[in-house]
Amino acid sequence: MDAAQSASAPQPVETQTPEAVEQSPEVERDQLQTAVTDLQDFIQSVRRDINFNLDEDSGRVVVNVTEAASGDVIRQLPSEEALRLSENLSEIRSLLFEAKA
Repeated sequence: MDAAQSASAPQPVETQTPEAVEQSPEVERDQLQTAVTDLQDFIQSVRRDINFNLDEDSGRVVVNVTEAASGDVIRQLPSEEALRLSENLSEIRSLLFEAKA
């Protein structure tokens, strides 16, 4: 095999075995706790709240990102337009089924 072939040959990927992962639960727990703390600190620093609600009309889960101090909605997923579109499509579907019957 020449240098060009060896450079393009696939290299084996090293993966951790379940035993290797289970050997360090304290280290992983400490890392996980640090990550959670960092995320909480970041969310508090940008002064945003995340709320999960159930839209009464569609029955879908809606996620709102709000400004903590004022309560103003910064972003909503899905958007109001998407929720209304879903509601309108449901109405059209029910009208079509009634017309067929």
